Amino acid sequence: MSSSAKANAALAAALTFLLLSGCAGYLAFSRLHTSESWVRHTRDVQVVLADFAMTTARAGRLRAEYVDSGDSTLLQRYAQAVDRVRGTLASTQRLTVDNPSEQAHWKELRDLTEQRIELMDASLELKRSGKSTLELQAPILRQIIASSESSDQILRGMYEAEEQLLSQRQQRVQVSSAVTNSVLVTSLFLALILFVAHHRLLTDQVRERGRAEALQRALSARLLTLRDEERRRFARELHDSVGQHLSAMKMAIAILQNKLPGDQTLQDCIRMLDESITETRTISHLLHPPLLDEAGLSSASRWFVEGFAKRSGIAVNLDIREDTDRLSESTELVLFRMLQESLTNVHRHSGATRADVSLRTSGNEVVLRIRDYGRGIPAAVLQSLREDGSCGGVGLAGMKERLREIGGHVEINSSAPGTEIVAKVPLRRRPKAQVRISTHAAQEVNG
Repeated sequence: MSSSAKANAALAAALTFLLLSGCAGYLAFSRLHTSESWVRHTRDVQVVLADFAMTTARAGRLRAEYVDSGDSTLLQRYAQAVDRVRGTLASTQRLTVDNPSEQAHWKELRDLTEQRIELMDASLELKRSGKSTLELQAPILRQIIASSESSDQILRGMYEAEEQLLSQRQQRVQVSSAVTNSVLVTSLFLALILFVAHHRLLTDQVRERGRAEALQRALSARLLTLRDEERRRFARELHDSVGQHLSAMKMAIAILQNKLPGDQTLQDCIRMLDESITETRTISHLLHPPLLDEAGLSSASRWFVEGFAKRSGIAVNLDIREDTDRLSESTELVLFRMLQESLTNVHRHSGATRADVSLRTSGNEVVLRIRDYGRGIPAAVLQSLREDGSCGGVGLAGMKERLREIGGHVEINSSAPGTEIVAKVPLRRRPKAQVRISTHAAQEVNG
């Protein structure tokens, strides 16, 4: 499996575990909410049962007080207590409707309560009628006590059943929460491990890609260097071999012309040889101008710009400041090739009739600026040139790579009046010894 596939698999697994963690969290909160609802429900049942016990006892006390005192104001309070007892019975039925056993207990409690209320009403009626005696009240009181004891037993059973349900529900919630928390923590831990693995795989991919890009840049730079060396060799061969042969042929034909004066064919041959020698010298200098090695970038740039203006018909305004110190060999070569490539593109694509070229030193940088006044570059092409140079052809892409190799960069700006290319490289001077050697070599060549 490739590193990309491993990284994608790690990411997919991490997202899966995160999804499982989210589901586990949702289930945990849902169960917690449900358990809290059941706990509140159980507490409500217990509260209603306690309220029923209190109101029932209060109704019994009011009955006993009326029988003892005969105070008629107690009857209204007794009636309110009885209504409250029946209300709590109805609430108990509503709260325990989902529990069959509790409903059975509720029915028994309801029957006992109604029986107790009937007995208390009978006791009160005896008192109101004036026939209340200890002998008549005693059996009613014994039945009320028996009914009360049965009701209390049923209430205790219902309360204990609710306590048991509460304990079971709380225990179930604890177990569920523990399992859910374990799943949640495990999923998050595994997701974290997978994210770390995914990050390491991505880091390895970025590192490998960086190494590949570095190797590619090194290869591109090496190919460009080999191309320059090949140009230099071809230029030397054209100048030293083909140029010398053409010159020798011209001399031989000149001797023939002295012997055959006025021969038109020989004159045409000499004229064509002159053109061939000039063209050979021009091609040789364009491949690699000797002035670049002998006199430096300023002289080579002037020579090239003047020749370009004559060949293309484009008026070029040249602004180069003379500098007594030579730039490093790589800097001069890269800037000269940048000038060649840029002006060639101006001639091929811009449709301009004039251009500006300037070469200045600004701080710790050497700035080469080429501007034309043509049709400009379309926005989409310009964006591609700025991002990766994919629309600029091999020449401009190669120049950008060579500038990057020596620490420089290129800026491309285009608008309606034309295009401006600005190449900036760090200022690096050539050692004095190399400058003296180049000067002596130039003197020997010129001598």
